[in-house]
Parts: sequence; structure tokens; C-alpha cells
Amino acid sequence: MQPPSRRKQILFDICTFASVIAAIIITYVCLTNGIYDVFPYFYLIPVVLIAFSRPKQGIYGTVLMGWLYFMLVWLWERPDSHLFTLATIRFYVFVSLGVLISVFSQEYHREEQKKRNLYYHSQAGAFSFNKKSLKITDTNQKFAAMIQYDSGTLKTRTLSDIIPSSAERELFLSRIDDLQITGDIELGLAARDGTARWVLVSSVKMDEDEIVCTAVDITDHKEARNALILTNRKLNLLINITRHDILNQVTGLRAIVELSKEKTTDPDMLRFIEREETAAQNIQRQIEFAKNYEGIGVRAPQWQNIGKWVKEFRSTMTDIRIDVSAELDTVEIFADPLLDKVFENLIDNSRRHGERVRHVSFSTRQDCPESFALVYEDDGIGVQETDKGRIFEKGFGKNTGLGLFLSREILSITGLTMRETGIYGKCGRFEILVPKGKYRFTRPE
Repeated sequence: MQPPSRRKQILFDICTFASVIAAIIITYVCLTNGIYDVFPYFYLIPVVLIAFSRPKQGIYGTVLMGWLYFMLVWLWERPDSHLFTLATIRFYVFVSLGVLISVFSQEYHREEQKKRNLYYHSQAGAFSFNKKSLKITDTNQKFAAMIQYDSGTLKTRTLSDIIPSSAERELFLSRIDDLQITGDIELGLAARDGTARWVLVSSVKMDEDEIVCTAVDITDHKEARNALILTNRKLNLLINITRHDILNQVTGLRAIVELSKEKTTDPDMLRFIEREETAAQNIQRQIEFAKNYEGIGVRAPQWQNIGKWVKEFRSTMTDIRIDVSAELDTVEIFADPLLDKVFENLIDNSRRHGERVRHVSFSTRQDCPESFALVYEDDGIGVQETDKGRIFEKGFGKNTGLGLFLSREILSITGLTMRETGIYGKCGRFEILVPKGKYRFTRPE
């Protein structure tokens, strides 16, 4: 990606000058020995060299070469109309060829300059290295500053100096071996002061050994993510301790309620005690229920095969038949790892409130390419029309009032939504709508 060095330009100029001298000598030898067909082709060499190495001056250089050829023929050869006609034609051929090469060369150099500008002035870090020696051959200022080097010093280092982990380095190199272009490889780089900088690296093979990479610094993002994970772990620990302490207190409260019932026969007091016992039972049930949902948003979303989960869960059910469509084996949904709790809650909801549920099913529906629907249906009494808009509200329901509310929250983490579309008195039906990009089709196992 480096511009042509002055040394390389001087080398081109020396070669051009040498080829001109050689063409003059060959012209003299050929003309003095009566050879007229071979020597003109030697002028193509300096013409091409001038036009390519100095495209802006190439047109003038090729014109001069054409005149040089014409004048040499004129000086060393007796007047001959046929010979000078051929020399004139060749003169125009040389000049035309030089002009064409100069034009294409200028366009080539302009494109190369654009690439260099993108490389050296990009807001993303960029560097290149030799795949065999691992030596860093070039870098832009953004990347050098990213790991606290200056460009000159960084060019004396190797890939091993900036990627100290041998396992990570070998994995990176193996991916480059497998693909011509790679993207979004997360790497830990060692800065000059010893600190770690995390980057997303994309690479492309320029030739057999030269690899050009771009790097985006994600250190702040990664540290923020790690801090968030640590905070969530601490919060979960606090919640676990608090829940345990509350359950201990509720257990003690229920024991006292039982003792209070034995100490009185007053009907009014017994009614109050029964209400206290009901409240304590509700608290205990809600605390235990919340335990299943304490990990919402803690772990990163992932691709999940719904058909596989349903089949595994089906083996644990004895009182309800669960059917699953074949299409579910070929689809994965990107969702929070607690997605299985959503389906468990739907089945539990059917058992508690469906009254006559003996059969549930999971199927799919795709009305358009922009969305995909996962359909859950039971053979229960369904949901009354007046309640359809409220069943996802916090606190609504006969049990904890949290099941469908938390299920909707789990789905919303990755943009999924849920609605009830059943027919009251005939069936209950929930549709989970998955937007484009959050589902994908795979081959069945």
C-alpha cells in the first residue's frame, strides 16, 4: 500500500536510459548491416517504461522516442521512400502506443492514490504484514496511535509483538489461510505500554504473502460489556441472598400463623389469620416463581432451535400430548437464553387456566418475507375477548400475574413480540412474531 519509493523511481529511470542507449546502438548496427525489420521493436521497451513510470511526462517522452527513431533512420540510411514510409508509420505507432499506455497508467496511478488515501487517512486503523515472516510492512497513523506506537517503530515489529497470545495469533492466521477475505475477528492487541487493546479485525489477501488488515477499537465497548456482566452477577448474588432471607422470614411467619390458629377460636380472628396465611403463601409463591426468571438479559442472546427443545420437553410430559411441526426442526430464533421459560410458561398457563387442555401444538407460519410467526395452540377454553389486551400486563391473572408479563419481556430483548389470537370457548393460541434477521433456516439434522 506504500507509494513508489524514490529508489524504485530512480531504478526505472536508469532502466529507461539504458534501454534508449541500447535501442540507439542496435539501430546503428542494424542499419549499417542492412537489417531493417528487427531494430524498431527495441524502441517499444523505453516507450513502455517511460509511459508507465512517468505517465504525466510519458506522452512527451514517447514523442521524443518516435522522433529519435525517425532521425536515426534519416541520418544513417540513404533516401528511400519505402523505408521512410515504414519509419513514419512506426513513428505514429510508437507515439500512439505511448499515449495509450500513459493514459491507462495515469488512471492506474489515480486508483492507487485513492487506495492509499483510504488506507492512510481512514478513521479505522489499518496495517499490513508479511504472512511468512509476520513482519509488519506498513501501517496508518490511526492504528499506530491505537496501540501507542509511531508508524516508523511499528514497521520494525512483527505480528507476534502486537498479538502476544500464540493461540489467538494462530487462530487468526488459520482463518486467513482458509478465506481470501475475513471479517470481524476479535483480537487482543498488546499496546506499547503493556495494556491490552481489543479490536475487530478484517483482512484481505493482496497477494500470496501480503495481508492488509483494518482494525476498529472496541476496547471501551468490551470493558463496558464486562462491567455490565460483573454488575449483573453482583445483582443476581444480592437477589439470591435477599430471596433466601425473605423465604426464611415467610417460613417463620407461616409457622407463627399456624400457632396463632391453634391459640384462638374467635371466628373473626380466624378470618384475619387465614388472610395473613394467604398473603404469606402468595409472597412465597411469587418469590419462588421469580427465581426462574432472575437471569433475564444476563447472558447474551443466541440462536436456538425450537423444535429440538420442544421434543426434549415433550418427553417429560405425561398428561398432555405435545405436537410439533416438522418445519420447527429447520428454523432457529435469535433470543435470550431464557426463551425456553416462555414455552414452559405457555404450557403451564394452558394447564392452569385452559380447564380441559389435553393437547397442545407448536407450528410455524410465514405470511411474508419480512416476518416469521411461531404459533402455540391448545384445545382449552381460550381467553375472553375482554381480557386479550390485558393478559400481558403485570399483575393480571389468577396465579402470580407475572408469567405472560415476563415472557413478553424475555421476547422483547431481541425485538420479538407475542399476541393472543385464539377463539374463546374453542382454543387458546399465542403467536410469537419474529422480525427479519432474528430467524434463520437450517438444514434438518
